[in-house]
Amino acid sequence: MEDDRKHEKKRKRFAARLNTLKGIVCYEDPRPNVILCNVGQATGFDKQKLLKLLTEYKVNTPLPKFVAEKGESYSYLMFDKAENASLFYEACNGKAQVDENGTTLYVTFVENVPDTDIICKHPNPKGLHIIPDFLTEDEEKLFLNTFNIQHVETTLKNRQVKHYGYEFRYGSNDVDLSCPLQEKIPKICKLLWRRLQHYGYDLGVPVQLTVNKYLPGQGIPSHVDKHSPFGETILALSLGSNVVMDWKHHTGKYVPVMVEARSMMIMQDEARYDWQHGIQPRMWDPVLDVRLIDNEKVKVITSDTVQREMRISLTFRWTRCGPCKCEYKMLCDSIERNIPETISNDVASNIEDIHVHQVYEQIAGHFSTTRHKPWPKVVDFMQHVPAGSIVLDLGCGNGKNILNRTDILQVAGERSSGLLEECKGLTARISGADCIRLDLLNTGLKDECADFIICVAVVHHFSTQARRLHSLQTIHRLLRTNGQALITVWAKDQTKSSYLSRTRAPLLDRHKLTVGGIHLPVHENRTQFQHKDLLVPWNLRSKAPPLQQPDTTFLRYYHVFDEGELDQLCRDARLAIVRSFYEEGNWCVVCMKV
Repeated sequence: MEDDRKHEKKRKRFAARLNTLKGIVCYEDPRPNVILCNVGQATGFDKQKLLKLLTEYKVNTPLPKFVAEKGESYSYLMFDKAENASLFYEACNGKAQVDENGTTLYVTFVENVPDTDIICKHPNPKGLHIIPDFLTEDEEKLFLNTFNIQHVETTLKNRQVKHYGYEFRYGSNDVDLSCPLQEKIPKICKLLWRRLQHYGYDLGVPVQLTVNKYLPGQGIPSHVDKHSPFGETILALSLGSNVVMDWKHHTGKYVPVMVEARSMMIMQDEARYDWQHGIQPRMWDPVLDVRLIDNEKVKVITSDTVQREMRISLTFRWTRCGPCKCEYKMLCDSIERNIPETISNDVASNIEDIHVHQVYEQIAGHFSTTRHKPWPKVVDFMQHVPAGSIVLDLGCGNGKNILNRTDILQVAGERSSGLLEECKGLTARISGADCIRLDLLNTGLKDECADFIICVAVVHHFSTQARRLHSLQTIHRLLRTNGQALITVWAKDQTKSSYLSRTRAPLLDRHKLTVGGIHLPVHENRTQFQHKDLLVPWNLRSKAPPLQQPDTTFLRYYHVFDEGELDQLCRDARLAIVRSFYEEGNWCVVCMKV
């Protein structure tokens, strides 16, 4: 009886959170739709776990439709009638264990379920050609036996990788032509070049091959292969499993493409140079359906799903020397310009996608091992948070700043799915802490839902003044009146911090990288910053012996702040300064919504 009251209290607490943070109205009386209050895509709950749950707890109803929104820690079930929803509620609410950690499921009723079907009216990128059934099933088995990686030299966060001809460097999406590998492309691939000729593609023989092995749940961040080191055609052979590949254009166009097993994908023209492509890390892929809407055939991404299996992709490239002379300038590394005072939102978003979001997906595990204790200034700030408060940690990283306080509601929001997984692991022991997928420029949270906000080392990753201001305006919007926020950014002046090395001197403009036509200097670590907008290296340590596999260097974008710059940004966002200070190479502001 006592346990029943305890579970009912928790269920109502979850329902109140959903209403407070998301505006989701929950009901006590039965309805055909239910919300799973504490499990969703962000917690790793998927259709496979739902089916296991229904079987284990003997829910003998027609299979409900499962709806899980991207990055959320809740999900929905749509039953055919309220009676069946009630059967599920009685069998699972406060009783079902949904994971190996013994997490108890809490369920309540809702009236409406969001329509997660996405209509895509854009055609596939120009120059993207996919040849289905390029290999026979027997040929696929031969290729799988040849390239099924067992002992790999490189294990990235989201997959296993092996290179032939040249090593593809994921930090910069290029190769070093001065360092060829001993192992060349295997002879079994010769049949591919002959078959391509049969389909009208006389491309010759590539010199570089990257093999990626994806287990279910693994993916690769959106990217474009660097223009200048590679030729005008890139090939990708898929083995083992179908997968949905996301194609994104800098104008905002988004096109999902089904890449079937045994197919050959050919990327040329816009698909090669002007679009980014990637694979989301998930266990299931949405079903792509073609429907007639308004007398027009359009692609629809439905909430129905198909389970992924192990997949191996073979990406073939031709190398080249000299600057790229393509007509697609937005993502071209050969266009050099100085950083303008303002850049377009498309270019800014592209810089952040390549040199912030993609990087943190790749380095999430290693990054987390370097972040252990909460920052002392966060602990000081949280000491003044009264019981019953709602606290948002925007850009929480691995969650190290979430404190073990059960008298407040703490919500850790993070855009990187890799860091979010690290955060869930660290905060699993903390009662009252939620982890959600969150973009600071598009949070999806209700206005005035937080009493206090922490935003540590996030705003300096936005590449324009407008986007930095937007992030602080989001903080203003989410705060309740008289609510306070702690915001920190990297300072350009590091002379009063322990960051600087006594043995290193800055190498001015030792290296520059061009992203979308923007010329960005690469910083020399442990030296004084010489520029305000720059790329800072992160060396990802490999698990292999040093002589077998060198470290991979990733470049993170930063805008480092002058004294008073963060204060003015807060004022522009209508946040009143409570106090402002410098702490170990960071400018910090405690501000208030008045």
